[in-house]
Amino acid sequence: MLIECVETSHWLREADHPAITLPRWQQQVDLLNEFYQAQASLVLQCIDGEYQVVCSRQHTDLNLYAGTQFHDASLTLALKAHTGYGLLDLAKSQDPNSHLARFNSLLALPLYWSDGQAFGILLICDSQRNKHFQRLLPLMENAKALIQAELKHLYLMQQIQMMSVQDDLTCMLNPYGFNLMAPRQLSLSRRFGSHAGIVLLQDMTPYKGVMEQSQGLRQLARVIHHNMRDADVSARIEDGLFAILAFVDSQANLESLTKRLLKQIAKEEIKAEIAIGVSFFTPTTHLAIEPMVKAARQNLQANRELKQKHQGEKA
Repeated sequence: MLIECVETSHWLREADHPAITLPRWQQQVDLLNEFYQAQASLVLQCIDGEYQVVCSRQHTDLNLYAGTQFHDASLTLALKAHTGYGLLDLAKSQDPNSHLARFNSLLALPLYWSDGQAFGILLICDSQRNKHFQRLLPLMENAKALIQAELKHLYLMQQIQMMSVQDDLTCMLNPYGFNLMAPRQLSLSRRFGSHAGIVLLQDMTPYKGVMEQSQGLRQLARVIHHNMRDADVSARIEDGLFAILAFVDSQANLESLTKRLLKQIAKEEIKAEIAIGVSFFTPTTHLAIEPMVKAARQNLQANRELKQKHQGEKA
């Protein structure tokens, strides 16, 4: 398996990033607002058609403070249709429910991650210097270059972090580590005629906060680690999803493993809602890790739906 794509679906303001200097972004926004004599200047981040203000400068209270989120259908259409060069083809917002609907003119310059994905928009609202737009355009382009340079730095840092094989939260293998180690271990085991199975364990607990969730995931990781043998491979492959490549004598042993995990979780009084998916294969099947993980995901989805149905009936 190839290394997964860098995560670009989280709001930038939700966590600190050493590669990003938001005060420097704010300085650029302040400078643009002064030179363009605008009602507001903004850096917007876009995720799935929703916008969040990363930093802003506004002359009056326009409800466009940092962290404000809103939708703008016309802005999204213009961003999707953009060729990658120059300003967006958008004179003003056509979305009456948008926070930008109050402005009569918009100058919008798209911002991109280093892999070409859209990050967001650098926006000048109701500028009084439209006649001098061409002379001032280099200012916007310089601000765009600075912001995109820091986004590139962040992107590269995330790539380096993903290339590490260890999950920072649980000290287990991360997805990259699992994709690297599991196929090797499986190939080695087949030479000795070992049977193997994939176990996916998903934590469905509705945690109240990040700290509580982190503690719960660490507890589950400890239970998994203590119930695995040296030859087995375990990892946290998604936020609340653990994967185990276990070498067993038969399919019945794989079922015993899942029961033992659930029993140990209950014994340690870990208050977690757990769903499990499994797939089993013999040495003669010669299937790779990917289709077995896919089969385990399908089994997990079926078990999760069944679990939710039972909970609904009890309610």
